[in-house]
Amino acid sequence: MTEYLPRSEGEQGHDERTLKRYKTLGHEGSADHEKSGQGIVAVSYLDPRVASAPIVIFEIHKLRRTDTDLRAHWVVQVQSVGGKRQTLTRHGCVAAGSALFALAKAEADVQAGFVARDTFDMAANAYWLKL
Repeated sequence: MTEYLPRSEGEQGHDERTLKRYKTLGHEGSADHEKSGQGIVAVSYLDPRVASAPIVIFEIHKLRRTDTDLRAHWVVQVQSVGGKRQTLTRHGCVAAGSALFALAKAEADVQAGFVARDTFDMAANAYWLKL
């Protein structure tokens, strides 16, 4: 069973720095910290310079590792909203030992055309592979 850890203020600061970085790239972004106490934050961005660009959403999950209490495991569910009907599409998940690396992997996945195929459960248990 997946167990979540609450996000710290410092980790929320990483989200704010991510939004500032998106702004310097010319993107519009926002973060939803409503569930941060439950270990989930959603960071989204849109490139307004591209007329048909989707809204990209990174749902960041902070999970407890079962092999150690010293570190967390991070999973990012990549999603997008786009098309004529503005439908939400869930793409794959990526995982890493830190929030920054997980987000970097998710951003690389978007640039590659949403190629990650791991399910949430696969990514949530990926720390066993010593990524």
